Amino acid sequence: MNTLLSAVLPQRIVGRTSTTVALISLGAVLIAAMTQVRIPLPFTPVPITGQTFAVILWAMVAGRTIGAASVATYLVAGALGAPVFSGFASITALWGPTSGYLLGFLPAAFVAGTIVENMTTSSSIVRAAQYAITTCLAIVIIHVCGAAVLATFVGVGNVWSMGVAPFLIVDVVKTVAITSILMSVRRK
Repeated sequence: MNTLLSAVLPQRIVGRTSTTVALISLGAVLIAAMTQVRIPLPFTPVPITGQTFAVILWAMVAGRTIGAASVATYLVAGALGAPVFSGFASITALWGPTSGYLLGFLPAAFVAGTIVENMTTSSSIVRAAQYAITTCLAIVIIHVCGAAVLATFVGVGNVWSMGVAPFLIVDVVKTVAITSILMSVRRK
């Protein structure tokens, strides 16, 4: 496995079932914690949260298997009633206007983790560009899934102004932050 975590963890514990379970759980807890970093917007049912940041960063650090499994664990915990979604909501969030964003986390984590696992360049500039592009792709996947469901609640004509445009500046900040974190970890 070619992930940042496998590069930092001692080889003797990488691949152990207990290590994998611990990392999946850690990822799910990280996502749930970052979900509570929440800025509600008065003109849309979709708040700005830290969960997109956590989902993408964790998948890019841990890889597709652990990243996607962490997201799945997070979603299952919420579906079972744990108050892990934004505003400490649980299962009701999976049927509301933000449910598409939540469900989009799974393919976004898988794609981001897969791309990073398959990176082979040693050039810092190319690697930074790959991290930024991968982050943007994951964000697009989340927005497409989120907008598709949001449209059923607010109408297709309102999706851009309520579900995509308000988040673009924050998405740029997240992309820069994720790229910076991954580049600094990679240097060590």
